[in-house]
Amino acid sequence: MSPPPEPAPVERKPFVKMQLWLLLRAMARFETTMFLRTRYSQPKMVAIGVVGSFCLAVYYPVWAYLFPQPYENLPMRLICSATFIPLALLPWWPRRLRTHLPTYWYFAMTVAMPFFVGYMTLRNATPAWLMTHLACVMLLMMLFDIASFLVVFTLGSLMAFLVFALSPEAHMHTRTMLEYVPLLLFAMVGGATCTVSSNVADQSRIDALTAASNNIAHELRTPLGSLRIAAKAVARYMPDLLRSHRLAEQGGLPVPDIRTQNLHALERSIGVMEREVTYANTIIDMLLLSARPIGEVPLVPLTARACVEQALRRFPYGSRAERERITLAPTGDFPLRGEETLVVHILFNLLRNALFHTDRAGKGQIEVFIEPDDDGNRIRVHDTGPGIPPDVLPRIFNRFYSYASDSAGTGTVTGLGIGLAFCRAAMEHMGGSIVCRTNLGEFTEFTLTFPHPDSGDRQ
Repeated sequence: MSPPPEPAPVERKPFVKMQLWLLLRAMARFETTMFLRTRYSQPKMVAIGVVGSFCLAVYYPVWAYLFPQPYENLPMRLICSATFIPLALLPWWPRRLRTHLPTYWYFAMTVAMPFFVGYMTLRNATPAWLMTHLACVMLLMMLFDIASFLVVFTLGSLMAFLVFALSPEAHMHTRTMLEYVPLLLFAMVGGATCTVSSNVADQSRIDALTAASNNIAHELRTPLGSLRIAAKAVARYMPDLLRSHRLAEQGGLPVPDIRTQNLHALERSIGVMEREVTYANTIIDMLLLSARPIGEVPLVPLTARACVEQALRRFPYGSRAERERITLAPTGDFPLRGEETLVVHILFNLLRNALFHTDRAGKGQIEVFIEPDDDGNRIRVHDTGPGIPPDVLPRIFNRFYSYASDSAGTGTVTGLGIGLAFCRAAMEHMGGSIVCRTNLGEFTEFTLTFPHPDSGDRQ
């Protein structure tokens, strides 16, 4: 009798890939959280650096001589004090180092607070150090969100306990520390309960923006509609009025003298009025669409070239020179499943950003490419403007993050920071993605990748 067949080995590759993807996604989210919390704290970093480096050094004679504690360590205190000095010198950091600011911020706060203060509290266990440790915990909860606080506090405390366990003549004040633990837990739980998370703060900003958008739309739609009707009426009768004026002049009638260039300006003003009304309505549409969640917008069959041509046709250019700065590749097209309004407004955001930055730089051309491909159909928006600084590039798709590089190399916040975040959300809703490639001082390129409509896959 032949032996029974062995069971087929379980395929573990998809499971491993999924776990790796989840880990990378969690790390990316934590890194984004690190950046956001660092950005919120950045206006105070110089002050924190100055105060931290000064206080850690000056408190040595206080605890060593004025109010002597059982244990002091001047070298460790000076090393921890030195970690604050780069924060005090933040305005003089070179741009290439600013990319690492979130990492250094977390490192400095971990070393200076939960590690150093935790270690000194374990060595002394006096009321002064217990209160200092509790104050540091509350400060950390003010500076970080709950997840980041737990990471910083846990890592720093473990390091402190490890160094304490390896220190010679270290003696645990067991009773005192056991009495302190309930108070510490109460402070941490109470602080976590009362802390408003960054998500709640962002949601509040979204709600406020949505309410403001609704008010803007309500207050401006009616007068803009009236202005459009008036412009059409003027456009209808203006040629007759101008022709009557010329005939009156030729007939020698006493009419006001109007220069020829002024008459041409009157003829052009109608187009200017209609263009400005269209521009205002477009901005309102973009603001309303960007401020609201994408939701379950139905997807229908579209073609890329039709969407791009409509975006280029409807975009509210400020001048003829702006329109001539943009060129569309003559060939290329592909079908996609999406929503026309979403695709058009994504392109509006990219074109508006490209025009804004090329205007600021005083140079640059904008090219739009439509590229069908087996790996994924793409629309590329390429401009030869000033580029994006490397410390800014990883954050441009974050909601409420807005940054422009001026000629001096410093940051100036412009806009609401919702345009590119909206683009990413819209592309993900349509199963695609958006990425940016740039070289500072040379170019910026955004690539919209759409899945094949017959693949049935959502990226």
